[in-house]
Amino acid sequence: MYKVFFNEKSIVITHPKNITLFKTHPVFAENFLKHELKKWFEDFVQSDLHEVALVHSDPQSFFLFFQSVFTFVKAAGGVVLRNDKLLFIFRNGKWDLPKGKIDAGETVEHAAMREVEEECGIGNLQIIKKLISTYHIYKSPYPKSFGEYVFKETVWFEMKCCENSLGTPQLDEGITEVRWLSRNELSLVLENTYENIKQIVCCAFGENHGVMNH
Repeated sequence: MYKVFFNEKSIVITHPKNITLFKTHPVFAENFLKHELKKWFEDFVQSDLHEVALVHSDPQSFFLFFQSVFTFVKAAGGVVLRNDKLLFIFRNGKWDLPKGKIDAGETVEHAAMREVEEECGIGNLQIIKKLISTYHIYKSPYPKSFGEYVFKETVWFEMKCCENSLGTPQLDEGITEVRWLSRNELSLVLENTYENIKQIVCCAFGENHGVMNH
């Protein structure tokens, strides 16, 4: 099962046996061609639907097919814990976690640590384990690909920070604040963040805030 976000909308890619688990509008996608799938997505973006299920007998292969419709970008990010507090950034008006595109020749693990160091101004990091990947689609703001739909996979790692620095926001990336938040302060983030970040918060703290993981 996979969940892909576009802003506040979500697309669940799943097997027919699972559709009763979700309050979604099911779309049976067995025979979609690539141009038909792209047209379906554009119509979904313009619709009033909040969540749909694309139902297929082989969800994994269909997920890869769905991904191939878009320009693909792979990124990595860090869920950084210290003394049971989680590191957040405030970027472009929303709470977020540090993440960024993987550079050519760079490992996923190195990219995740580099992005945390650059965006938060902290070091002495240690990767504890790999977490889930999250998926979202956005319209490219960049001149060479302006207006194109981009499919972004972000691979997340749980990390431990072994220094006591509060951190320094990377202002030229639109980050205005770096903050360590405890479990009982998570509502501040969950009220003003992205749906895929809610997935990661739940994964990190092992809590259910109404967000599905796969």
